[in-house]
Amino acid sequence: MTALNVPAFAFVELQGLRGLRIARLGTQDDGRTLEVVEGTRGVVIPVLTHPSAEHGRVLSGRIRFMQDGNVVDLGPGDRWEVKANKSQGPHLILENNTQVAILRDGKSALDAV
Repeated sequence: MTALNVPAFAFVELQGLRGLRIARLGTQDDGRTLEVVEGTRGVVIPVLTHPSAEHGRVLSGRIRFMQDGNVVDLGPGDRWEVKANKSQGPHLILENNTQVAILRDGKSALDAV
C-alpha cells in the first residue's frame, strides 16, 4: 500500500519528536479534530494522556502500539481506540512513511504546538 499523499495540508514536525509530523485535516462543529500523523522508522512516541478520546487507523506502514501493558503491531487498516484521560504508549514507528489517521473527540495535538 502506498502512503497517503496530503499535499493540501501542511505537515508540522512536533517539537522534541524528530521524524514525526502531523497535519490537521479538519475540525468539526462539535470540536472533533481529524489529523494525519506521519513518522519514520525508529521514532518513539512517548507515553501520552489526552483529555479526549482518540480513534486511530493505520493508513500505511506499521506501528507498535502499547496500552495497558498490551503491545500489538498494527498495519494498514488496523485501528485502535483510547478513552479520554487514559494513558497510552510508548509507541514505536516500525517502517518509514508510516501514516495514521486520528480522530479525536476534542482538541488536536496541533493545538499544543
